[in-house]
Amino acid sequence: LMGHGCIKRAKETMLSTRSTSLRHTSLRILFALLTVFCIVTNCTTIDEETTTTTTADGDVAATLKKEAMESFELLRKAVESEAGGYVHPSLGLLIPAPCGADRGLGVTTVQGAEDINDNNDVVLRIPLSYQMTRSLSLDTLTPLIPSHVLKMAPLDELDDAALLVLLLAHERGLGPESKFEAYIRSLPKEGGCGWWNTVMSMTNQRRATPPLTATTPYPNLVSRNELLQAVQYVSRVSKGMASDYASYLSQTNWPIEWRKDSSLAISWSLCIVSSRGTAANHLSTSRNGNQRSIRNYRTATRLVPLMDLVNHNANAGGFIELTGDEENDENNKEKDEANQKNNVGTFIVRSIWKNGTKRELSSGTELFVNYNIPDFDAFEWFLSLGFIPPEVIDEYDDKRGKRGGEL
Repeated sequence: LMGHGCIKRAKETMLSTRSTSLRHTSLRILFALLTVFCIVTNCTTIDEETTTTTTADGDVAATLKKEAMESFELLRKAVESEAGGYVHPSLGLLIPAPCGADRGLGVTTVQGAEDINDNNDVVLRIPLSYQMTRSLSLDTLTPLIPSHVLKMAPLDELDDAALLVLLLAHERGLGPESKFEAYIRSLPKEGGCGWWNTVMSMTNQRRATPPLTATTPYPNLVSRNELLQAVQYVSRVSKGMASDYASYLSQTNWPIEWRKDSSLAISWSLCIVSSRGTAANHLSTSRNGNQRSIRNYRTATRLVPLMDLVNHNANAGGFIELTGDEENDENNKEKDEANQKNNVGTFIVRSIWKNGTKRELSSGTELFVNYNIPDFDAFEWFLSLGFIPPEVIDEYDDKRGKRGGEL
C-alpha cells in the first residue's frame, strides 16, 4: 500500500540543494527545506540580503500553509458529503509534521479529541464513491476518445495505474467542474516522487539526458545510473501517453506550461499515482448492480483521497479495505463497519499499532499507517514515494556493518 511519505531522517538520507528562493518549491519539499536543510543554505549567512530573502520565504511558507489548511477543510467536506464518508472532527493537517515530514495528519483540535480513541478506533472512512478507480477511469475517458483512437490504443488494455494517470490529468483540467476538485487542490503542485526534479530539469533545459550533478537531491542509497535509467523511461512513457491521449483530455485548468507540452501533465499525474496509489481488491459488479470484492483474483490500484495524507510508520497498523465478507464473521473487528450500506471497497483507518492494539492519540500527536510494501528496496522507495524509511536504512546499515543513519 502506497501513499504520502514521512521520514525522520531526511537530513541523513537526502543531499541538500542550495536554494536562494523557495517560491516555486512544492509544499512537500518546501517545509523539508525550511526545517531540515536550512543550515546548509543561505539561511546560515546573516546579512541584509539573506534576511530579506528569508523573510520573503517565510511569507511564502505562511501563505502555502494557509492554503493547505483551507484545501484540507474542503477535502474533509467532500469526503463527508459522500454516504459513509467520515473524518474524525479532531483530525487536521500538522505542518510541519512531528515525524519530520512537511505535513501529516493528526489531532489538531481539543474539541472531539477526548473521544478519538472511541468509535472502535476508526478515524477515517473513505467510501468507494469518492475514490479514483479503474472503472471510473474507463467510464469517464472512453466517451472522450474517438473510436479510431481506441482501436489503435485501447484504454481497456492499460493497467490501473496508467488509467488513473489519465483520469487525474483530465480531472485537474476540469477544475471546479470536477467531483475531485477538493482532492486535486490538496495534492502537491510539484511531484513528490524521486525522479520528479530530474525530469523537470531535463524538460526545462530540453536535454536528452537529465543533468544529474552533485546538487541533485537523491539519496546515497540510490544508484545514479539506476535513477538515470528510470528518468529516461518516465520521459518516454509520459511523451507516449501524451501523444496517444492528452489532446482528448480536459485542459482548461491546466497550467499554461502543460497546455504547451502535455507530457508535463502526464508526468505530474504519473508522479502522483506513483507516490499515492493504493493497492486494493479487484471489484466486480453483480447482476443486481451491487459491488463485490474478489480477493486474490487481481490486485487493483486506486487513488484514495485524504487517506493518502497519512504518513508511514512501520510499527503502525495498515489501511483496511472492507470487502463485504466481514459481516459473516462474528469475530471480525470490521463487522460493524461492514454492516453499513454501500460499504464494499471502503477504506478505513484505525489508530492502532501493527499488532492490533489501540494507539492512543492526543492533541498534537500524528496519525500513522504502515504502507506495507516490505519487498521495496531503497531505490524503489525513493523512486516511487520520494523517501526512504528508517527501517530500510537500518537494514542497509546492518548489512554494511554501519551504525544507524551513517551513509
